[in-house]
Order: sequence, then C-alpha cells, then structure tokens
Amino acid sequence: MTRDLKQWSGAQQSAGKKLADNWAGFAAKKAGEPDKQRLEAMEASAKVTEVQEKHEAEIMAKENVVGVACSNKMKGTTLKDTPALTVYVTKKEKSANIAKGSEIPAEIDGVTTDVVEVGELNALAFNTRVRPALPGYSIGHYNITAGTFGALVRDVRRCCCESEHCHCRHGHGHGRQDCKGDILILSNNHVLADVNKARPGDKILQPGPFDGGLYPADTVATFERTEEIVFGASGYNLVDAALARPTDARNVTASIIGAAAPTGVGQALPLMNVLKVGRTTEVTQGVVLATNATVAVNFGAEGIAIFRHQIITTGMSAGGDSGSLLMDFDLNGVGLLFAGSAVITIHNHLLDVQNTLGVELVTTR
Repeated sequence: MTRDLKQWSGAQQSAGKKLADNWAGFAAKKAGEPDKQRLEAMEASAKVTEVQEKHEAEIMAKENVVGVACSNKMKGTTLKDTPALTVYVTKKEKSANIAKGSEIPAEIDGVTTDVVEVGELNALAFNTRVRPALPGYSIGHYNITAGTFGALVRDVRRCCCESEHCHCRHGHGHGRQDCKGDILILSNNHVLADVNKARPGDKILQPGPFDGGLYPADTVATFERTEEIVFGASGYNLVDAALARPTDARNVTASIIGAAAPTGVGQALPLMNVLKVGRTTEVTQGVVLATNATVAVNFGAEGIAIFRHQIITTGMSAGGDSGSLLMDFDLNGVGLLFAGSAVITIHNHLLDVQNTLGVELVTTR
C-alpha cells in the first residue's frame, strides 16, 4: 500500500522556523553555562519527570493531545529557564472551545505546565538512484512510497557462519561473541517493513518507488527483520525500526551522503545541537527539546501508535525523511527519525534501536 508523502503548508513551515530559531538562540546562550548550573537544571527537571510518569496516561487521553514531555517553559516566544510539563496539542484553542475534561491545568502536583501547538504527528525521502547506496538517500519497501536509508549497522544476533561453533575467518577457538556479524541497512519499520506487513526476503528498492525505483531492477536489499509496531490501547512502542540485507556488499557504503561515516554512538541531551541527512529536506539542523517524551503518532490506515521515551527536536523534517540518522555535531549517532510535524520532529533513541534489533552502528571508531 503506497501513501502520499506528507508536506507542510507555508504557515506550518513558518511556525516551525519560528520555534526553531527561538530554541537555537536559547541553546547557544546556555552552551557556555557552568557544569554546576547544568546539574541544577537536571535536578529541577526530575520533579517534572516524576509528575509526567504519574499523570501521563490521563493527559494523553485528553482530546487534541499528541504528546507530553519535560521541556522548558515558553512565555509567548521567549524561552524560560523553568522546566515545565509540556503538553503538545494539534491546535491551541480558547478555553471556551475546549471540551469539558480536556483542559490542561496551569499546574499539576505543583509542576508548571505548558501547552505547545505542533499539529498532527505523522509517520514521515536525496531521491535519485545511487550506487553504492548512501545513507541519507531515498529507499523503501517495494510497496511503500519512499523513506530514508538511515545508516549501516552490524548484526550482533547472527554469526557470519551457520555452524554451531564459530570457527570461521576469526580463527580456531573464537566463539560467536567474537564474530563481527553481518552488515545491514537500518531505517524505519514503516519504510522497510510496510508497517508490519513485510516478509523476510521482500525486495527493498533504491530509490524508493515514489522516486522512480523500479521493481525488481532497483533492488538494493531484501527485508530482514523488524520490531513490530503496536497500535491502539494494547501497549506502547520504543522504536519504529527495521533492517534490510544488502544484495551485495558493493551496493552500500556507511558514509553519509558519501562524505563521512558516523564517528560513534552518543546520547541526545536537552539543548543539544543536532543534524540529520534525509531524502526530502537533505541536511538540516535542530535543537533537542526533550528526551523522554510520550507521543501519539498517526500511521494512516493502520491507526494511532503510542511511543514512549522519545527524542523531540525542533522541526527538521518532511515526508520521506523517515529513517534518517540523528547525529550530534561530532557525527555521533544519537537517534532515528520517524515522525513529526512542521513544528517538531520525533526520533527514537539510537541506543533503544540497537538494543531492540540487536545491532551496532557501523562507525569510524
């Protein structure tokens, strides 16, 4: 099933840029802050996180709410040092227009709240054919539109040989734990697995079908495995991630847009400056707003899925950027982009992706 690629209107893009500019300026001002002040800020956010855990379910159940996280309070267009329980809504309404029971109080258990309009959060392609295929370019299951080739990873669940005891190229006496494993392509479930519907061996095209990828001529890999996305009230998700096996090692490279491979694996922190390379918006920068967000993401016909422990950044994506690797300015991988609006972008923590799929990012270190 193919889908249209989500595009933002001019007004939505303007709102996203305004928020991004405010956060970028605030992050730059805070960058030189002494460690003691940063520690105090972390301590102040602990109470907010506690309240979030306690009241998250009831807040997410309110009409119009699509996310909740600990972030900084905004007063008009000015960012404050005060941590707040930030509630993300599709549209801010006047009090008289809010349905009874869906109001967000000014405080919850003594913690200040903040309501931020972000629009609907949608599961979100350079778009030419390239060989070897490069992270940052268009890719996709033959039955979708297009997404982004995020990175190359090493499969730590599978040995490079199938024997019970590994005595392959690593030499006699080495066990499976010493095997370097296979190299796989990392992107989203909704890019490589057609939202839970793919079967092992399904063809993955580069570029994706929307960008002219032809079946089967442009096959660059085959679907390997995914973490199934859970929908509705039956549970929550940590990652929207999947793997594909290159048809030939010569077909892929680890260098992002052919320039430089990721240097390592790090973690996203509030106010961190980050970048990504994706199919649609190519190279974009952003600022981390929150690192423990819960969000409700619309996957179209498949429904709404709840994701917990997510990274929120300023808007840095559009339809087709799903699967992009989020990196800090030292090119350490920190997240996997999968959803967003014109105002904010949502990413899985890369460490959650690695742990869930049993892989390690291919890096220069």
